[in-house]
Amino acid sequence: MQKEIKYWYLRNYDLFANLSKEQIHDLCSISRFVRMKKSQTIHFANDESKRLYFLINGKIKISEVDGLGNEMIKDIILTGDLFGEIPITSMLPSQEFAEILSSEVILCTFTMEEFEKLMEKHPSLALSFSKKMGEKLRKLEHRYANLVFKDVKARLKSFLVDWAHKEGKPADDGLVIKNYLTHNEIASLISSSRQTVTTLINELKEEGTILYSRSLITIPNIGALAA
Repeated sequence: MQKEIKYWYLRNYDLFANLSKEQIHDLCSISRFVRMKKSQTIHFANDESKRLYFLINGKIKISEVDGLGNEMIKDIILTGDLFGEIPITSMLPSQEFAEILSSEVILCTFTMEEFEKLMEKHPSLALSFSKKMGEKLRKLEHRYANLVFKDVKARLKSFLVDWAHKEGKPADDGLVIKNYLTHNEIASLISSSRQTVTTLINELKEEGTILYSRSLITIPNIGALAA
């Protein structure tokens, strides 16, 4: 990839938005850009160099396979987010992997060792990175609190509200989300079963709280869903 294109990808990435031109060029000098297609995977156990991945565009899901061979989805990564060998997930199970959900994504990647050296050289980068880690930690805390204190229907409603805030687009009939998750994937994200999620989605449809199809989810009143 040309240096100019690398520079503008990094310049427009939220985490690096406040860095100087010199700092961006330092990032460019050690960064590696990768294009990946839908359904391709990154298995962290095969990544001996312990890499950080910055998602330039697209969507990725982070999953783990349990002892019975069942997939457990741990997170959905969107444009501007990062994953890999980050401090709050440094003890990654060998079964954990990232799978591409979009038709194509662009990833910028560094080894953790390279990135740590850059943070030592540029304290402003270390500050931005620590803020990003704080956001990810709060997201984990919110998810765990939902698991402990909310029943399945409340968890589903909370998940839909969060999804709408992140990716919903205003329309005449409410907030519209492009639906790229199956009932089974939603169930995995909220620690439930596919059958239960299907039943609850049908309940929400009957209540008029959501309009649901395989391609779109419309939320007429986000306040009513959040209540």
